[in-house]
Amino acid sequence: MLELSQVIADIQNMGAEARKRGDRTQSQMQIALARATLSGEEWAETRAQRERLPKPSWQVADCRDKSPSEVIRLPGTAPDEYSALATDGSQIPLDRHAVAPCFLLNVGEIALHYGTGERPHLASKATLHYRDEDLYQTEGGGDPVPLSDKIIANRRLLAESAALGELIAAHKDRYALALVDDPLIVWTPQGESESEQRRVIQKFCEMLTTAQEHCMPIAGYVSRPGARDVVGALRLTLCEPGCEHRPMDPCAKLTHLTDAQLFANLLSQPGDRSPVFGSTSRVLDLYPAEHRIAFFYLNSGAEIARVEIPWWVAEDSDLTDRVHVLCFDQARKGAGYPIALSEAHERAVVRGPDRDAFFRLIENAFVRENLPALQTRKALAKRTRVL
Repeated sequence: MLELSQVIADIQNMGAEARKRGDRTQSQMQIALARATLSGEEWAETRAQRERLPKPSWQVADCRDKSPSEVIRLPGTAPDEYSALATDGSQIPLDRHAVAPCFLLNVGEIALHYGTGERPHLASKATLHYRDEDLYQTEGGGDPVPLSDKIIANRRLLAESAALGELIAAHKDRYALALVDDPLIVWTPQGESESEQRRVIQKFCEMLTTAQEHCMPIAGYVSRPGARDVVGALRLTLCEPGCEHRPMDPCAKLTHLTDAQLFANLLSQPGDRSPVFGSTSRVLDLYPAEHRIAFFYLNSGAEIARVEIPWWVAEDSDLTDRVHVLCFDQARKGAGYPIALSEAHERAVVRGPDRDAFFRLIENAFVRENLPALQTRKALAKRTRVL
């Protein structure tokens, strides 16, 4: 039971802390805007300075010679006819307290067609993984160990990307946009083997290749992003020669500012977007050159979103404009968030009653086989009130 009386004082103190944080952000914002609003020529002149500095510990966007403050207006309205494709996934994780070791992946997919009178394609696909080869991995010749939650999350990601690749191929002749409810930069968990990282990224990039072959732009839509790549580039313009990026150096003045906060001040109109920036994330060294990721920020009308695109989209102005226009139109239709992604999530999510029904089916299957359908005492204790 939660005793709220124990945290009332802390809740009240949160207000004061939020005010201090807001004052700090406002102070940092003035500095950031002064650097971001340099003219294109002035920004280009900082490039040599930025490149001479030691590599910092933070992410730095590849801003090239374009000022981050450049605003690209919405290049037009969405066409009367287009399709929006999306997938999303959820899971019932591997639980050692359950009746039997297993995990379930559920992938929802959707294709919304506008202007054609067609019904949307709505589907979900559940897969149950219960065999030893599904549940255990062996590395270095050691004993098999159960899959970690991180590895299972990787498998869900690949199931989502495979389903999206199939959707793209099935709609290859459409004027369409494919959407991913995540960054296109696959952040594999720390501690994973390099072979696992390469395997996941290679399989994920197969979906990007399918999109490229059919000339269908794909975008990763990130709501409420916390990235600081562009601010990271601004920080370098504050550095003095020989700067070592220490906490007392001028570049530390923008430590807590996010890109979204910056672009909330630069993108004033719904539909405005930033220039396209290149990501310098080290994980992209594992990507094929054509699938390295670029990104821009978009005023969706409700928030500043980060939209990630492969380089082959970024280098094609027509495809970039399509992503810009259709992402904004999808967000407008979805009250600030792309409706195709919302609907894909609804198809994928496994809610509490579904989860309970799933485990009852497992128990019944064990009973029919005259097998003990036993949970651990911990699992039973959670389901049974004693006091």
